[in-house]
Amino acid sequence: MKIFDNQDNSDLNTFSPTLITTYSQKAVYSIHSIERILYVLLSVLVAFALLVFIDTAAVKGYIKFLPEDEYDIVLSLIAFIAIGIIVFLLRIILNTRKKLDNWAYVFEKNSIGSLISIGLSNLDKKTLFFSIIENIGEIGEPIKKYISKNKDNIDSFFDQGISKDIVFDVLIDGDKIMSKDGGDDNDFVVNKLNEYGTVVGKIVTNPDTIDTNEIKLFVRSVLEYSKATSKYVGLALLVGNDITSEAMDYAKNYSNKSIGYLIIIEKPGIMNSV
Repeated sequence: MKIFDNQDNSDLNTFSPTLITTYSQKAVYSIHSIERILYVLLSVLVAFALLVFIDTAAVKGYIKFLPEDEYDIVLSLIAFIAIGIIVFLLRIILNTRKKLDNWAYVFEKNSIGSLISIGLSNLDKKTLFFSIIENIGEIGEPIKKYISKNKDNIDSFFDQGISKDIVFDVLIDGDKIMSKDGGDDNDFVVNKLNEYGTVVGKIVTNPDTIDTNEIKLFVRSVLEYSKATSKYVGLALLVGNDITSEAMDYAKNYSNKSIGYLIIIEKPGIMNSV
């Protein structure tokens, strides 16, 4: 999974039916800006080419345009203008690429959160687990194949952690894959999980409402798990019946390189990805 740094949190965490339209308009505006600058650059280069042509004609004695010293100054000035435009254009292109990367991150995160939320008919760990593997294609199919060989394998993903204080309702990582009777197929599952990152899920039913402290405790436990196991957490899911606005504001502005996607799901079907 690609990790995005320094994300623009001003609008990245907005979830709206018109989100794609909004970002499409921004992308079109960025492309138009680049297009206008390219026209200016093209005009400068054409002027430079004409001056070089005139200089060649002057050397041949066909025409007399400007004294050589003044002519060199003009050419140098145009060259510096062209370099300045190129540097400015490069800056816009790099910023646009960063925005597009971040938008791709948002779209994927919102899609994951929406699909998992739709699949949560009940707030229980088994339903959460199957909703995860049904909607994350990178790891879903390999894990389905793994648990189809032995139904008991599914239990290795529930109520797991690193201590009695850090336990997750759902924990999907390569270390939970049993090596017996698996061979290359199990190695494939492990490699896919290591590539995507660990998936952790926690369901909060008591208290009924998830507040800021609950999210902080969850994030802290995820980071402690990541530190203890030296594993990157690709997806961290916190699910509850209700979420306070203060908690959503806190989660919306949270970011950490050890966590790919932090997604907060509120039932029955209102999804907030942060």
